[in-house]
This record gives sequence, structure tokens and C-alpha cells, in this order.
Amino acid sequence: MSFNKIQPEQIQMPTFFSDSGDLNISQVSDTGVLINVSRKLTGDFSFTGQLLTNNSEVFGMPNNIDGNKFDITGGNLMFAGTSTEIGLDSYNRDNLALYSTNGDISGIRNVIVRGTNATFNTGSKDNVLLAGRGVTFSKEATGSVAIKDNVSTTAMTVTNDNTLNIQFNSGTYFKGGNVYVGNSISVQSTGTFSGSLRCVGTSFFSGVSEFGGSSTQSTSFHNTARFKTGFALPIWSGHGSQAGTATAPATGALAISGDKLCVFVGGSWGGIDITDIGTI
Repeated sequence: MSFNKIQPEQIQMPTFFSDSGDLNISQVSDTGVLINVSRKLTGDFSFTGQLLTNNSEVFGMPNNIDGNKFDITGGNLMFAGTSTEIGLDSYNRDNLALYSTNGDISGIRNVIVRGTNATFNTGSKDNVLLAGRGVTFSKEATGSVAIKDNVSTTAMTVTNDNTLNIQFNSGTYFKGGNVYVGNSISVQSTGTFSGSLRCVGTSFFSGVSEFGGSSTQSTSFHNTARFKTGFALPIWSGHGSQAGTATAPATGALAISGDKLCVFVGGSWGGIDITDIGTI
């Protein structure tokens, strides 16, 4: 039997294709083909199961699962939580939720660190909710920060710009260290300071100021008390009268004002200087 020798140039190499673009294929010779996994992938990819890199799981965003919806193309991101919508309306972008439940985040550059039932209205921007339940940032709010307890259902609304808003149903405690206030403290309703209050430096009381509390308590001034607007003696009528009543003082009533001994005689007060008479 005779055999025919086939020359290499007579071999027709098949053509290789990679429709997905995941493989780079090139013919390096008449008898060889070079195939490499592509390092640049273009398109949308869907993975089922775990995606690992260097044996570590790649973190996945919780978009379109557990009731979450957010527009990544507008810079809106969410790391964990449920039933939260971020940046789905127009003019909303660059918002972030680290952990949110039942949240509605609109506006620009708003952030939730840990929130429940939180709302950022369209128009709000550069606000931060550190923690809290039932906090709403109005459309006018800009550059404000809110902190609230995570349990109570009492709502809190932030409307002012550049403010720190704190609301805890069981109170706010500053533990350890000093508290420094650079400007004024305003109490919107009746405020009570419980315990000892020490004012170091100049203190100014405007309006009606009452000292002593109940009638059984007394007020002690350890240093000289000066009255810049003058000193007015109480109006009283002697035994059984109340200080501050409009009745005339009894004739012979005595009082001391500064270095004067005052006596009520003839319907008016008169005074004489008190001089040092030495040791009695």
C-alpha cells in the first residue's frame, strides 16, 4: 500500500470564535492557536453563587432585593437594610445609606448611618442622620445633623439649616469631661436646673429673676451685692402683711440700705448714716 505525504501548508486551520469576548484568540503559527482569558470585560454580567477574589467574597449591593431600590447611576448607594428607596425622583443624587429600614432618601448628598422610618425630602442637601427612628428632613434643611433614639415613635422634623438636632425620650446625658458653650443657651419653655449651679465669672440675669424658691429657703450672698439701678425697699405694713403689697408701711418701720439706717416717719422714708461706734 502506498502512502501520500501531507505537507504542513496543506492543513487548513479551523476558525475560533468567542462571542462573549471573554477569550482572546490568535493564531501564532500554521499549527498553533493562542487562547488567553480576557482581562478587560465589557457588558453586563450576572453571577449565581459566591464571587471570590483572593479567596475573599466580593461585596454585593442590596439593590432590588428586600424591597430596596436605588439609582446607582446617580451616585446613590446603600450597603445594608430593607425597604429603602434612594434617589428615585428627579434632582436627587449622591445619597448614601449605611443601614436603613423603611427609608425614603431624596435630595443631594444626604447620609444615613443608622436610621428607621427616615425621610429626606427633595430639596434637602448635605444632611446627616447619625441614628434615629422617625426623623424627617424638610426640603429646606441644609447642612444639618440629627441624632435620635431608635425605639420611640415620637417624630422629629429638621427644618433649619446648619443645626445639630438631638431628641431622646429618656433624656440626654453628658457623662465625663466639661461641656463648653461658645455662644448663648436658649430654653424655649420653662427650664429647671437641678442640683448645684455654679457661675464662674460675670453673670447677667435679664427679666424677672427669683431666688430662694419656697418661703422656707434662704439666699446667701457671700460677697458685696451691688445694685446698679438703685435699691428699692419692699412695700409692707408691718405684722401680717406680705412683701410687695401696695399698703403703706407702718410709722416707725426700720430698714437698712447700704450704710444708712432708714425710718418711715410722716409718710416717707428718712435715713441717717451709720457710723462705727467701736466694740460694744
